[in-house]
Amino acid sequence: MNNNYPQQILKFIMDAIFPIRCVGCGAYDTYFCASCSDGIKKRNDLERIGAIITFAATDYNDKLIEKALKIFKYSFVRDMVRPLADITRVAIEGLPSPIRSEIFKNNPLLVPIPLHKKRLNWRGFNQSEILARKIAGIYGLEAKNILIRNKNRKPQADIEDRESRMNNVTGSFECPEALDGRSIILVDDICTTGATLNECAKALIEKSAGKVRALVIARA
Repeated sequence: MNNNYPQQILKFIMDAIFPIRCVGCGAYDTYFCASCSDGIKKRNDLERIGAIITFAATDYNDKLIEKALKIFKYSFVRDMVRPLADITRVAIEGLPSPIRSEIFKNNPLLVPIPLHKKRLNWRGFNQSEILARKIAGIYGLEAKNILIRNKNRKPQADIEDRESRMNNVTGSFECPEALDGRSIILVDDICTTGATLNECAKALIEKSAGKVRALVIARA
């Protein structure tokens, strides 16, 4: 984990000035109160996005999810991982048993989508890595960084055109490890076009990964 001390100082100050409050109703001491959490619609099926079977726990058009993910990524609130992982757990437990079993079939390795080292140094943490480790802990699985982002390109969120998004991440990832048929679950916060997930899958398959699936908090 990258230790970015300026961001840690900023977090301390922000916690002192802005105490924890529900992103929905503003109740204190929780990011999602029970009422607001229950109102978030959970998804209940798998979706093929490009070459990857993906499970998204929620939809990004849910205003609470959108707000929570922006706080998580851009306000440097690492603790937001706890309610987001819990929302994901509830969504997974609500799936029909065959679908739930398919997600975690063959003891998969959870692999976060990597940030380029320059962006990681700026942010101080990789939200996908924190999510992967939290979800892995819930289900007794292993999470590991095995992907490298070798090109520092414009963030996908800043690109509106679908084709430009697809081209923006082409060839951006590599995997230095041999995977010997290991099943993989790619973990990320948001899936829009699926371009990033599919490029990561290509890098993993080149190193002989087995089944590659994806798990994200929200589908845009």
